[in-house]
Amino acid sequence: MKKRRIIGAVLSAVVVSTGLTACGASAPGPSASSLPAPSGVVSPPGVRKGVPEDITAMVLPATGVDTRLTRGLDGFAQAVGHARLRECVRRQGVGLPEVAPPAYIGWSDLPDLEFIGRHGLTLNVPVLPEAEAEAEAEAEAEAEAEAADSPDPVGRNDPAAQRRCGQDAQAATREVKDLYAPLQSRWWPEVSAVRDDPRTREALRGLPGCLERYGIRVDDQNGFFALVDRTVQRIEDADEAARADRGLGAAYSVCMAPVEAVREPLLVKRRTAFQASHRDELLALRRTLLPRIGELERRYGLSFARPVP
Repeated sequence: MKKRRIIGAVLSAVVVSTGLTACGASAPGPSASSLPAPSGVVSPPGVRKGVPEDITAMVLPATGVDTRLTRGLDGFAQAVGHARLRECVRRQGVGLPEVAPPAYIGWSDLPDLEFIGRHGLTLNVPVLPEAEAEAEAEAEAEAEAEAADSPDPVGRNDPAAQRRCGQDAQAATREVKDLYAPLQSRWWPEVSAVRDDPRTREALRGLPGCLERYGIRVDDQNGFFALVDRTVQRIEDADEAARADRGLGAAYSVCMAPVEAVREPLLVKRRTAFQASHRDELLALRRTLLPRIGELERRYGLSFARPVP
């Protein structure tokens, strides 16, 4: 299974690319004013810190709510890589290369409908706390100021050194992911099998009709994802784009609920069987993964956290 950063809350790369081709990139999307609005005041999403004792949802998600922990685990791996990157550039005395900040990214096959219904489909929740991000920006600004007066400036532009630091950061992220990816990679085909199950496909046939009640006319789920891309990206005003995103998310959350009511029990049943057949591997992973997370939290001053609506 693949993830897509632009549509941060739910969409996968394969789903979006096929849907865009099918619907035509030039077709306009709906305006923000024509879409439903979430009820009440919409507060920004937050994060909840703390490592769970049970790693099942972290590694083998079967529901959208489970993926909060799964995204937390992937986000933590990204944060470790980012911490290693900052450590490396400081040691080398070079500027921080342009890299995408760590973010919690979701899956189309396991949509967190509560999150999507409140915040839309394109919002990326940053892994690093706002205070930490601001401190990092201030440190970079100070380094740039020092560079102007120093014969051997800190934060200098050195592409080769910056590239090596980037590679070091990627290696640090992989070291974390390599702990759980081998087992998790065997779980994803189970998720795909439920996506392709005739019962899921039958439930998805009702999606276009439900979305049309909200003025959203698409042929299928892929077409909807492509419509989200077109709609949000063509709106220049950030507030209006966010309203459109939330409106599309609110409609999607309602219309996908019957699909998830079919899909989630199938996934939970498959996960129970998967746990039984991989019991020893899960026990071994729990013995290695949780202590390693604790060790990395202490080393880099990080906190394992998950995104919450």
